[in-house]
Amino acid sequence: MNAPRAGNIRPAASVLVLRDGARGVEVLLMRRPERGDNDFRSGACVFPGGVLDAADRQAWRWCLGQDDAQASSRLGLEEGGLNYFVAALRECFEEVGLLFVCRPDGSPADLVPHAEALRDWRHRLHHGQATMAALCEAFGWRLDLREMAYFSHWLTPVVRPKRFDTRFFVRLAPPQQEAMPDMGEALELMWLTPDEALDLQRALKLLAVTQRTLHDIRGFASARAAFEHALALRGVALHFPRPALGREGPRFVIESDPAYEEVAHLDPDGRGEVHCELAPGAVTQLSPRLWRIHGEAGCTYLVTDSARTEAAVIDADPTDAARWQSLRAWDLAPVRRLLFTQAGDALAPAVRAHWPQARVADAMAAGQVVNVGEDSSLLALAVDTGHLGFVLQEERTLVGASTEGAPASHAPAVAWLAPRQGFMRRTASG
Repeated sequence: MNAPRAGNIRPAASVLVLRDGARGVEVLLMRRPERGDNDFRSGACVFPGGVLDAADRQAWRWCLGQDDAQASSRLGLEEGGLNYFVAALRECFEEVGLLFVCRPDGSPADLVPHAEALRDWRHRLHHGQATMAALCEAFGWRLDLREMAYFSHWLTPVVRPKRFDTRFFVRLAPPQQEAMPDMGEALELMWLTPDEALDLQRALKLLAVTQRTLHDIRGFASARAAFEHALALRGVALHFPRPALGREGPRFVIESDPAYEEVAHLDPDGRGEVHCELAPGAVTQLSPRLWRIHGEAGCTYLVTDSARTEAAVIDADPTDAARWQSLRAWDLAPVRRLLFTQAGDALAPAVRAHWPQARVADAMAAGQVVNVGEDSSLLALAVDTGHLGFVLQEERTLVGASTEGAPASHAPAVAWLAPRQGFMRRTASG
């Protein structure tokens, strides 16, 4: 994915700490304080985590279970991947008091005799007065990276004033340790099942990344099963939420949302002005030459030339009231062509009655070309049984694509699919 980068993006790490509870697998959430600096994380319930620190590199020699080459390979980086692992554990200790350390031989470290000293170390770490390397050296411990699974990778949307490039990890809760909030970054701690955390009646403030992550760890029979699933993941993709307009106002869409590719295409700068939910009769300009009118049971498309001297209408439907009303109100170019993706469409006479001056092409064959105005051309393709699609050749967009997409033999000629129903999406070759 081509995600925009900027100098204000800070690398960060976060960790999902899991345990088995009476109600199922529980994850540790911490509630951040309310701040008056327009920080979108104010009051949010999040997983422990924070930005990388230059001193995290000093802890490399005190890590057990992974070196930088292994960590970097796991994260898809050339080098420096170990800093994310170290930062995740450091932030977990600072914010919620859980310390993942062991003896040099890998055996468990007994923290109980050092409880008072560790409270002081936690305070000093939080205020930048100590490092994890110094802590490990003082006690002769190692940071235990042996059971640390890389789970996901998220980039903060461009509309946020504070942006983070965050790697998320999964750990099982350390036995015989009790999580305690630092009362600075974490005001309250909650062990909740994903369903409990997502319950609207609980009214937790959850960021989009937190909501999605909670959904992704649902349904496991045990904390160990969830961890093993995360440990087996390979090819972790970058998630880059994009701002968009929903029926109830601004929201973010992610890669699994049907509108994601269209929103990214129409709004590459992330202004949040593109709709991610389709309403009957909604008119969307998809390119300088292409418009879509959404309906109850399908879409109508309009194709113009660059000067808008004329337009072709694809799949006009007088029986779809909202779509037909919007089409009749469209006046950016005179309609001169009427096309249908289904041969012999029974709607052609009624459509032609509204545009008697337009030429109807309701019996086209694959391979035929319709010219629209001075510089637009539509190539007919067979997209599935009984249906044609029309490639707007100047923009490599297949209009009227089937649900399954473009035929493989035509994929090199098509970069985008504008389906008979739904949002635009890329082809594999796009």
